[in-house]
Amino acid sequence: MNRCALVFGVSGVGKTHACADYAARHPDTLFVSASSLLKAATAESSEALRTASPAKIRNNQSRLADALAAFRAGREALPILIDAHGVIDNDSKFVRIPLSAIRSLSPDRLILLEAAPALVAERRATDARPRPQRPIEAIVREIAAERDAVKSYARALDLDLAIAEVVPGFRLDTLLEGPC
Repeated sequence: MNRCALVFGVSGVGKTHACADYAARHPDTLFVSASSLLKAATAESSEALRTASPAKIRNNQSRLADALAAFRAGREALPILIDAHGVIDNDSKFVRIPLSAIRSLSPDRLILLEAAPALVAERRATDARPRPQRPIEAIVREIAAERDAVKSYARALDLDLAIAEVVPGFRLDTLLEGPC
């Protein structure tokens, strides 16, 4: 695995499950979500972070690098998976995460996970965590916005982008262990 892989996808696609599964089977790999880093940095709940104004969402992203450094303190040599978003649905609009926030994490691999919109809707409806409940058409637009954002990060950072569909039995292994 590379030093820092950012795993993107819309809420409910299966990022957390895929990353946690990989980290559980590879104990030398750290795993953290961007929202956990921001919760630690701001002392705000995930839902408060998600539903903030676009300006506050973008401003909060500027705290990611310092929060990641604190999380990795003493473990900088270990590879890390970061569960991230390219866009955040704040209940009013899709807020694109600034390239500067992505760059500040020094990724060497970008992965975009996608799933059928109906499956994303079902996962959101049955998850215990608060998730934005949207009609299928809105989820289709969110998936497209996420893909557009992550592709733009890959171009700007000159990184390869792996895109995979999350289906039953999906694992990150081939995306993380293969060549960039």
